[in-house]
Amino acid sequence: MTKALPDPPADCLTVNEQLSFEDAQLYIAQLIHSAAATALDCGDNLQPHDRAKIHAVWHLLEMAKTVIDRSIDCMHPRPS
Repeated sequence: MTKALPDPPADCLTVNEQLSFEDAQLYIAQLIHSAAATALDCGDNLQPHDRAKIHAVWHLLEMAKTVIDRSIDCMHPRPS
């Protein structure tokens, strides 16, 4: 008997096993920044009600980026 549908791929995205914690944090920060920029661009031609939703998503992404940026700062404490 043949299957009607093939099995879905196991993982579409993989992470390099050699990726350090610090590099992962920096990459996350860049991904969030790109997502926030994309969200704002998508809202440019929307009606005000829908634009408000995009701005809410943008705000959540900015909050996430702030926390990631802070965690990166904590990895390199400033001398007192």
